[in-house]
Amino acid sequence: MSEPSVLWETWGEHEAILLKPPRSPRRVPPPVPRTAVLFPRREGFYTELGGFLPEVRLRFETYGRLSRRRDNAFLVFHALTGSAHLAGHYSDEVFARLSPLEQAFGREGWWDALVGPGRVLDPALHYVISANHLGSCYGSTGPTSLDPRTGRPYGKDFPPLTIRDLARAQARLLDHLGVEQATVIGGSLGGMVALEFALMYPERVRKLIVLAAPPVHGPWARAFNRLSREAILKDPGFAEGGYERQPEGLKLARAIAMLSYRAPASFQKRWADDPAQGESYVVYQGEKFARRFDANTYLVLSQAMDTHDVGRGRGGVEAALARLKGIRSLFVGIDSDLLYTKEEVREMARLAGGRYQEIQSPHGHDAFLIETDQVERILDSFL
Repeated sequence: MSEPSVLWETWGEHEAILLKPPRSPRRVPPPVPRTAVLFPRREGFYTELGGFLPEVRLRFETYGRLSRRRDNAFLVFHALTGSAHLAGHYSDEVFARLSPLEQAFGREGWWDALVGPGRVLDPALHYVISANHLGSCYGSTGPTSLDPRTGRPYGKDFPPLTIRDLARAQARLLDHLGVEQATVIGGSLGGMVALEFALMYPERVRKLIVLAAPPVHGPWARAFNRLSREAILKDPGFAEGGYERQPEGLKLARAIAMLSYRAPASFQKRWADDPAQGESYVVYQGEKFARRFDANTYLVLSQAMDTHDVGRGRGGVEAALARLKGIRSLFVGIDSDLLYTKEEVREMARLAGGRYQEIQSPHGHDAFLIETDQVERILDSFL
């Protein structure tokens, strides 16, 4: 694989090393994020684990228009620390109105290379929707949001969530937008939400695309999540969730997680001549992350990931995945993914009766964000 000539860091999910071409006129127009009240106070939102939210809002962005036949919608789910900002570059006016955390996330969308004129997600052909997950900190209802009952941020009192809660909130967004069916796409945590969405609302899914996500959040992945949470919880600055500024433990949590998002070959490729730079890199990523994310949010969403099991209450994983055979589906593994291995993704595709394709990359789990040329070819061949 030839080495692209331009590389830089992005504020996007996992701080991926994006190897991207220069900006071009093929970008989408500057997007304008919107917020929808999907579960108003007269209704509220009861979580799967018994919690209650008096109101649920989701921040979202759309690209393109819904066709008259209402058959061109794509719903894209982001990963753990992503946002609704899928593509485009915020204007100065829009950027100035964003929250400090949204501003710290950055002006550029996290999958910008895939959305635009002539791209696989072309707004001239498709109505592309991307919403910030319930429980996140980029405009949707989450721990940093004000509890309407108290007027104060939920903080540590935000109720625990499951992946199915996240899928249910996204389904209500489709109702709000007048979309009956959509092609659903997600990677990592977003892939888990896509799986649950398809199992909960099969009649609403035209096609299903899952990248770098498992049917069950297994012991290896849960161990990384547990270590990251312990780094936060054991930091005195966390103050049992009542911190006034982001605790130092959030930096360490991110540094730990970064090791699961990459692979040894990626570090060797970049720092073989100066191995100490690999250490500095993960520390640096933790420091950047603490400027753009929230510790209570990290706890809520990482714990939601640990609830992920498509077989729960459905007779087991094999029985659950068999329900997807009526949906045209694509499952994308990554040859160097240490977090959710290519073998488990391939087996999931087999059980679901879907197509399996693979990203070839030294960069590990983050490759679905890094290798955008490969991702576009794979998606284009399926769509």
